[in-house]
Amino acid sequence: MSDNPEGPWFCDFNAGAPVLPEVLAEFVATEQRCPANPASTHAAGRRARGVLEQARERIASLFELPAGDVVFTSGGTEAANMAVRGLGDLKLPVLISDVEHPAVRESAEQRGVCKWDIDAHGAAIVTAPTQTIGLVCLVHAQSELGTLQDIGAAIEVARNCDVPVVIDAAQTLGRVGIRELIANDAVVALSPHKAGGLRGHGVLLGRRLESKLQPLMLGGGQEFGLRPGTQSPSLAAANSLAIELAITEQPQRALAMARNCKSFLRGLEGRSCPHRVLTPLTNSVPNTLMVCFDHVEGRNLLPALDLAGVQASHGSACSSGSMTAPKILTAIGFDDARARACVRFSFDWKIRDEECAHVGALVGEVMLRMRKKN
Repeated sequence: MSDNPEGPWFCDFNAGAPVLPEVLAEFVATEQRCPANPASTHAAGRRARGVLEQARERIASLFELPAGDVVFTSGGTEAANMAVRGLGDLKLPVLISDVEHPAVRESAEQRGVCKWDIDAHGAAIVTAPTQTIGLVCLVHAQSELGTLQDIGAAIEVARNCDVPVVIDAAQTLGRVGIRELIANDAVVALSPHKAGGLRGHGVLLGRRLESKLQPLMLGGGQEFGLRPGTQSPSLAAANSLAIELAITEQPQRALAMARNCKSFLRGLEGRSCPHRVLTPLTNSVPNTLMVCFDHVEGRNLLPALDLAGVQASHGSACSSGSMTAPKILTAIGFDDARARACVRFSFDWKIRDEECAHVGALVGEVMLRMRKKN
């Protein structure tokens, strides 16, 4: 958050976390040591290529994969696009639900979709499809509500239909365990910048990707011919470290995040501010709270919080500039006005819980002032 007791208080870690110092140091050191193009055949290029492949092997070893099953991308969005638009029978629809991030949902719509229903907590109701499908997609944790999905059931559906399954794990890296996803033959998209890595870089993981995935772009043949374009050894080295730290530290991070959410709610409740927590606290990522404030003008809500030093969001940063409410809220029955009165607060693992209690109280004060104006 902030060393300043007056803020600003950053509560939007689902949009992205500050880079860890050791990750940034790895990036700078690699950039200085390996400035060459890793596709070049001279000594400098070979040195850069070596660093790139070491980073790939580091990630692969975490998931017990061959290095060739790790593909570097420009981010989680590209990784999701590659998987959804390149796996399975492209002439057949994708089985999804309205819990998905736009990167998955809009990619699937290019192929055609059939949909699962969702429940009031933002969980897909996973059932066998009623038509022939080419792919199954299910986000690991819904971005706005934080709801964990029934991944095991989705994997079973995919197996029964003999199609691949794609899991968007952008919001779960470092928050809940993800290695079992690969163990169950899912194709997984990661966004390291949400777990202390650097922006502009993502990872797609999956067994035998090279033989199953059709590339979106053509060009230089990098990334096993799946993703052309000059790779960044520096980003790969830095984010492989971020991923390693996120996975090895996940249990401790999760405990700290859960404490922070509880402290935030304690502070909010201490101001007797009417609110409703939409996040299902027994089945969600440990760092996320979607809170609805009734009788508050939603269009003024985030600016009022920002002026008070609390930086939060309505939902996904990819669509937060949109004038429409997050799709997940309308999908569970909220009209636009009520959805705009909902705020997603998301915390990291390094904030002290007393800071979160202070922020909760501050949010309560802001909401009470706004209710008086209405």
